[in-house]
Amino acid sequence: MLASIPVPDTDFGPSTVKHFPSTGWWLFSWLSLVAIFLFCIPRAEAQSGLPPIDARAYILMNADTGAIIATKNAYRPYAIASITKLMTLYLLFKDIDSGHLQLNQRFVPCRAALQTGGSSMFMHPGLPFTIAQLILGMTVPSGNDAAVEAAHLVAGSVPAFVAEMNRTAHKIGMLSTTFYDPDGLPHPNNMASPYDVAVLTRTLMTQFPQFMPFFRHENFTYAGITSPNPNLLVGRVPFITGMKSGYTDAAGHCLVATGTQDGISLIAVILGVPSFRDEGRGFWRASWQSLKLLDWGFARTLWLPSVPHLERTSAR
Repeated sequence: MLASIPVPDTDFGPSTVKHFPSTGWWLFSWLSLVAIFLFCIPRAEAQSGLPPIDARAYILMNADTGAIIATKNAYRPYAIASITKLMTLYLLFKDIDSGHLQLNQRFVPCRAALQTGGSSMFMHPGLPFTIAQLILGMTVPSGNDAAVEAAHLVAGSVPAFVAEMNRTAHKIGMLSTTFYDPDGLPHPNNMASPYDVAVLTRTLMTQFPQFMPFFRHENFTYAGITSPNPNLLVGRVPFITGMKSGYTDAAGHCLVATGTQDGISLIAVILGVPSFRDEGRGFWRASWQSLKLLDWGFARTLWLPSVPHLERTSAR
């Protein structure tokens, strides 16, 4: 049974009224009504059951239908850090699907990949890798070197690849996205909204289900180095199926998390979780926010009755 919303007592009685001049009383009454309105509305929204999500922006989407379940600032573009690599992976998957590349093909890193800084799959000069390893190098340790290598293999150069990233974003319905690199290294105009990221994630899931197992690896070993997946839900929460983490100072900690229960698949996009100097702690917090959102989403979708007037979760 839903609890009633408490309403402050506004009956001041004659003894209170006589202390206010006519205009002052009307002003006081108006301000009281405003205060009641502001007090009641957040309580009504809270009864939807959605726990507080500590993030700059988020969206929860049904991956099967595209229905939007919960949002905060979902249509504003933000820095997305290595979430950018979801588009890089999408174009790589398209190239594999077309037959241009095969998962077992072996290559050695190009110079541009070896010179790329930041997070890495630890490519070394002359050390071969397969396309399957290249994919894992992006999905697990979020290797910037792997993303640049993928750009060269698919399009011949980073500028040509980035142009295709932006054309593809437009084609699949990403409304406010601009890509400037394949890896997500900081750039003031490398941005997307939570809605756009959810659209891209859903497109990946529906067009390339055969590649989704790449997002479920807890660790990846290459060049004798084992890297953990910053998405701490992978391998720990049974219904989690992926997807991708990201972090820069501008973006904060970001996470796309996907999960499936009872035939329902959900996508949670969390952007701008407040950062910590300890990057591991930041990813723990991003993973926790994503888990809360997904857990609420499955409860709301699978088990709870629909109460539309209590399900508003849009941004403050």
